[in-house]
Amino acid sequence: MSTGEPKLSPPPARRLRVYAFDPHAALELASAKISYATVSLPWDDPVDGALEPGPINDYLEVIDVDPTSGQFYAPIDLNAPEVLAQDGLPPSEGDPRFHQQMVFAVVMKTIKQFERALGRKVLWRPDWDVTKKTYIPTQKLRVYPHALREANAYYSREKRALLFGYFKSTQRSAGANWIFTALSHDIIVHETTHAILDGLHRRYAEATSPDSLAFHEAFADIAALFTHFQLSEAVYDFIARNGGRLDQSGLLSGLASQFAKGTTGRKTLRDAISPNGEPATLEGALEAHDRGAILVAAVFDAFLSIYSARTADLLRMSGISLGQGGQLHPDLVARLTKEATKSADHVLRMCIRALDYLPPVDVRFGEFLRGIITADTDLIPDDRMNYRLAFVEAFRRRGIYPDNCLSMSPDNLLWEQPDDESLCTDDIVDANLNLVPEYDRAQIAKTAEENRRKVWYWLIQPEVTVNGDRNSDETKALRRLLSAVRAEVTDDASGGAESSAVEAMIARFQPDLQKLKIDASDVRAVMHGDFESAIRRWVGLFKGLDSAKNPLVFDDEVDKAWERVLGVYFQRRGSTPHTIGDSDELPVEVHSVRTTRRAGPDGQDIRQLVIEVTQRRHGYFDADDQKKADREPNAFPKTKTDDPDYRPPDTFYFRGGATMIIDLRDGKLRYVIRKSIVDDTRLAEQREYLLTASDMSFTYNHGIAKEPFALLHRH
Repeated sequence: MSTGEPKLSPPPARRLRVYAFDPHAALELASAKISYATVSLPWDDPVDGALEPGPINDYLEVIDVDPTSGQFYAPIDLNAPEVLAQDGLPPSEGDPRFHQQMVFAVVMKTIKQFERALGRKVLWRPDWDVTKKTYIPTQKLRVYPHALREANAYYSREKRALLFGYFKSTQRSAGANWIFTALSHDIIVHETTHAILDGLHRRYAEATSPDSLAFHEAFADIAALFTHFQLSEAVYDFIARNGGRLDQSGLLSGLASQFAKGTTGRKTLRDAISPNGEPATLEGALEAHDRGAILVAAVFDAFLSIYSARTADLLRMSGISLGQGGQLHPDLVARLTKEATKSADHVLRMCIRALDYLPPVDVRFGEFLRGIITADTDLIPDDRMNYRLAFVEAFRRRGIYPDNCLSMSPDNLLWEQPDDESLCTDDIVDANLNLVPEYDRAQIAKTAEENRRKVWYWLIQPEVTVNGDRNSDETKALRRLLSAVRAEVTDDASGGAESSAVEAMIARFQPDLQKLKIDASDVRAVMHGDFESAIRRWVGLFKGLDSAKNPLVFDDEVDKAWERVLGVYFQRRGSTPHTIGDSDELPVEVHSVRTTRRAGPDGQDIRQLVIEVTQRRHGYFDADDQKKADREPNAFPKTKTDDPDYRPPDTFYFRGGATMIIDLRDGKLRYVIRKSIVDDTRLAEQREYLLTASDMSFTYNHGIAKEPFALLHRH
């Protein structure tokens, strides 16, 4: 037995007090007892980084500066004994340190919710380095609790930050003279979800159709809405008051109550329950929040159906019906509460998992339904409780239908699996990518970028083989050099091989270079410089050797097969519109390469590689100009610029591409979810939307691509 002092184990969690809804809920007798909550976060998770005053950790940096007043508030230290001893500071509208505590706690809780469903760490939207042609990771999302003195809060794509405003109320019903959006649980989750979604799908913030920005708003509301059902005390109280029913408007179904009362006097900013009892449909709803509310209502309808199915046996045994009146037994209320929280958690995870099963551009509501059905089928093949059917029925009632589906049955809504056997992904999965699990977010981002570059190279490299006399010295030399250059460029994903590696390769293959009459300087030009230039020079070098003596065969059919399935072009062909890319370049962008691992309820272990490939095309607001530009090269001069978002006047960006989902268990391509770059019908729809929907063309050309949420959230 040790005589020394026993070592104490650290506590399992750090507990921080927050407003469960917002400060207004604490001012009403009906909701006062459920107006506070305690968030539990990992005490000392080694991958989250050390917790510093701010608070600051590996994900977030809370910076409390008020630009309007010039005030800088001292950061809270969550490790201070007086803070730890009372589960964080008590809720207070007047203490800026509590504001810092609340935004940190709620943002981190939201992040952990997404990571649990996605099966990987959350990464923020990176910066693009134009010179090096690489993405620079954003390590920390900045959070400003008092960034604006206005009735607004938004996620800034440019600043990679959450900006929360505060304002003087114009309505007495708000119960406060000053309202702080940083104290609204719903608003914090909403803005955090925007940031997470932008890190996953950077093109979803572009105005491409009525559904595009509406999807962003809807998904942020879905995350905020179902967070309510993690508050078991609030759910218990609501169920007890309403005889077990959840289809009644109230705290659980409404969003941002205090903000709404302080600006418009309404009870809530948005409500998942139709106020008139009639389901709203998409027809005529073009404003992003109005249209998004229909998607939220559809998901909430599915949740209500699932809750009803899960509780039917309990009610039968109790001999009662939902909402029949009278007090329910407390034990029954507790069981109904448990089923409600489990159902809400399951529905939210189904929605989050679907994010990996969506196209990389121009998302539509119907595609979201297909993503939900396919993702859930992959993880849970046997849908014994008919959860998927509940989603289908709810979406159909709201008028949300996917395009190009035979019917609305769940099996017909599954994304199709590619049937082209020439689309082999074994070489990129097995030979080149780093698929070793990482836990440090900085290392995850670094590995993801290296993998992204390797996938880009694998996609755009021509399929080259060496034919002819396999025993000739020239053919053997060419094969050796071809293999060496491919290996060096592919393995070095940081943009050109190291000088020492290049010189070693030249020395090793000096006899072969002399035999093929290739100068060492040509090899250096191929291997050095940025990654994209190295690839182009590599292709040019070996094309120059395409001769009868040293024949290289470029297998164009493989490239054509990939072009068809991905909906993009790797090289210009006779029918390729000249508006794709710039001049003779046809840039294909690999947006992201991410791995995921999910566990099913029956021990399923799903490991997947998700790859997003996109391509851009210049769209013209004038349809005749579009035809001319598609048909004639350089029909309209394009000014060269280093700004990747630059567009010539009177144009917009139209994008195509695909999401590839590869099963890492066998390396097979499982799904390709495509939006073709030559879909002229979709191009015409985007043009019409930009020209007619609330003067969207003006907004698009004056900054919505930079800061869409600042404009959408300004009330």
